Amino acid sequence: MNSSSLDQPQECSLEYLAIIIPSIDFDEVIEYLFDSFSLTLEQKEKKHIIASGNDFSIRLKLIPSSSSSSEESALVKVITGGEYDLQNAKELLEERTIGHIFTDLIVMHDSVGERRTQEAYKLLNELENTLRKVVAVRAVSLSGKNWWENRVKKCLGSQTSVKRRTDEIQDTDITRRGDQIFHEIFYVDLSALKKTIEDPNNWKDGFAEDLRVIRNLERLDFLNKLRRKIAHNRFLSQTNIDELRQIHGHLMHLCRRSLGEL
Repeated sequence: MNSSSLDQPQECSLEYLAIIIPSIDFDEVIEYLFDSFSLTLEQKEKKHIIASGNDFSIRLKLIPSSSSSSEESALVKVITGGEYDLQNAKELLEERTIGHIFTDLIVMHDSVGERRTQEAYKLLNELENTLRKVVAVRAVSLSGKNWWENRVKKCLGSQTSVKRRTDEIQDTDITRRGDQIFHEIFYVDLSALKKTIEDPNNWKDGFAEDLRVIRNLERLDFLNKLRRKIAHNRFLSQTNIDELRQIHGHLMHLCRRSLGEL
């Protein structure tokens, strides 16, 4: 990929499930959209149109109702040349169509949110594995071969990390013969790592030297919330990703200062 292609804005899109007001037919929906957004028709098939305007392109496909008592709906895709334009298109579309031709617009896909989610997953993955390394290295330096039992396992309480590991090992659909079996530390999530680091004895004996800024540890709870949001296929906001970048950068700095570079 050359440098000029990297400078090109990425195409952005939103996909909606639109519920059509019962008293309006599909042709009226099309006419209203063309009038409201000064669209030019590019392609038309039965119950499916592609059109473009100055600010965005739109694709719309009618989803016929399966019974006479059901309301008709449509899949609507809005496409722009950049994130800022997409936000403007979103606001315009929702403002001018809800209550006029649609009773509701439900976001089904958000390309910008998806890109944020992909970035967030990488940042969370790197940070969580680095924190695991810090915990393991510090715990071994304090308790030697008994580090897991003395420094980590005792902090987990009702955590089921060992059970999750056992279940995964025994599930032959996931773990085949010859697969690497990871240590229990890889089944400990961010909240459990936080408990381990903040355990009074662990903290006093050595962890404070590595991660002494309590406020940053408290942000691990926030990162767990983001991870749950990602795990359940919800899209992150720009505020979410901005906060994550800041926390990731600062905690990674603390971890690297503790461990050094190999």
